[in-house]
Amino acid sequence: MSQPGKARALLATLRIANAPSVVSNVFLGYMVGWAFWVGGWNPRDTEVISWTDLVSLCVAGLFLYFAGNLANDWFDRKWDAKLRPERALPSGLFHPGLYLASAVLLAVAGVALAFRVRLACGFCAVVIVFLIVIYTWFHKRATWSVIPMGLCRAGLYMLGFVFWWIGWQELDASNIKALPTIATALTIGICISSGLLSYIAGLSLSARYEGMGDPPQGPRVVSLALLIYPVIAMPCFWMSLWPLAGVIGVIPFVVWIWLCRTRYLRPIPRYVSALLAGIPLVDFMAAAPLALVFEFTPKQGVADFPLFWPVILVPLVAFVLGRTLQKLAPAT
Repeated sequence: MSQPGKARALLATLRIANAPSVVSNVFLGYMVGWAFWVGGWNPRDTEVISWTDLVSLCVAGLFLYFAGNLANDWFDRKWDAKLRPERALPSGLFHPGLYLASAVLLAVAGVALAFRVRLACGFCAVVIVFLIVIYTWFHKRATWSVIPMGLCRAGLYMLGFVFWWIGWQELDASNIKALPTIATALTIGICISSGLLSYIAGLSLSARYEGMGDPPQGPRVVSLALLIYPVIAMPCFWMSLWPLAGVIGVIPFVVWIWLCRTRYLRPIPRYVSALLAGIPLVDFMAAAPLALVFEFTPKQGVADFPLFWPVILVPLVAFVLGRTLQKLAPAT
């Protein structure tokens, strides 16, 4: 095969179309972590942002994601030879050993990069690698494997989120008042992680059961409920205080899910690709209210809050870019 053909096959293996959503996940985790670990959020304070560390964490997240995809295709090579012979390994485009070695190297590089940024980020990366191994081993054998797969994605939030972690070892009688802040941070971190976990699990189950000729009604209802649950989880903290900001964040996601369930429902690969493209819109449900909680006045506009646009635009740009990259290589 020509070099462009091999390059496209490799991009398909890496699921390059989903790479923008990985960056969006880590970015949201980092920004939400700042807002809740530090105990305040002011999009004026660009000085507190470590852009080098943020970029490093996004790259670490991409390394881990690519490692998982390479390991998955290596592990599934015999299954793919029977049912997906057009894929890179069964078609003989690459040697299986190259995929395995690349997966290990990328995983090690991702973990090392995360440890270089923060100890807590490094441990989070190790957990993600452990979850990748579990999912890779069991995903063709058990339905429950959607849980570790979803936790891998939710772990990308935590990779950025724990950058701002205040170590428990630093707490003593003199700063015990920090405990409520830590409890709030953990609550919101777990909450948004549950939203992404639910979406990924619902995506996987929905694809599995919608693809059946006569799917059972129960699992279809469960998968749809899992897809919708992020509407509750992602903006929950802001809804009671700034409901309008929360609603603004929810609208693009709801519209996209409706399109997925109508216009893009058939064929199944098209449906799955559309749902995968929607991952950054899950992020947007938390990012929008986070950015919109400040009231702008004629004397104090958007220009006075330089982080407003990155928080708003990163998930939206990731959605558009991911959908565009699906034309270059399949997302599944």
